[in-house]
Amino acid sequence: MLRMPTLISRFEDLPPAQVYLVAGPAASGKTTFSSQLASHLHAAVLSMDHYFVDEDQITVEHDEKYGEAPQWESPEAYDIQTLGQNIRELLHDGETLIPQYSFVSNRRVGYQRMHLQPGQPLVIEGLYTIRCEQFFREYADSLIKVFVVADLDIRRARARVRDVEERGKSLEIFELRRHFVELGERRWILKQEGDADFILEIHNDFSYDTFFSRTRS
Repeated sequence: MLRMPTLISRFEDLPPAQVYLVAGPAASGKTTFSSQLASHLHAAVLSMDHYFVDEDQITVEHDEKYGEAPQWESPEAYDIQTLGQNIRELLHDGETLIPQYSFVSNRRVGYQRMHLQPGQPLVIEGLYTIRCEQFFREYADSLIKVFVVADLDIRRARARVRDVEERGKSLEIFELRRHFVELGERRWILKQEGDADFILEIHNDFSYDTFFSRTRS
């Protein structure tokens, strides 16, 4: 029988686990949710955004209408080998050196040490955490998968603020990329929803205060 993900509306819907995978399309709210979740779980957070490869390694995709652009939504845009090494070291040794990525220059600019305390949960968020489920299971004793969804209009507005105001991209580059972003979402990212354990819907009436209104004892 086909298992369907469970829609969650409160913090208590999530069972305890060593690792929480939070996936979803760009600007769906997964980073904010992961931060809030980690705060309530006293967990550490690791973002897959640290593991983008340099821009000169990204596949360039061509469209007759929109021209050419790097396909950042592709699973091949990530340095999975380094991610795996970091996860293994965090869960086994309690510390590792994670890459630092510049979204202004689109390249890796250094490394930063990260620590995980004994027994501390780990929240891993990014476009493809659920796609990498079996990869993470090699190192985790228990694992929960959450897929975050939000209306396309909401995500477009959030992405514009993030890319133009926070990451320093020009408005022209942002508008060009949206076609390729949404193409990649349909091609790869949204397919993860069916493999999730839980679905979190972020909409205009969603409240983190309500979602996290109670805490585990």
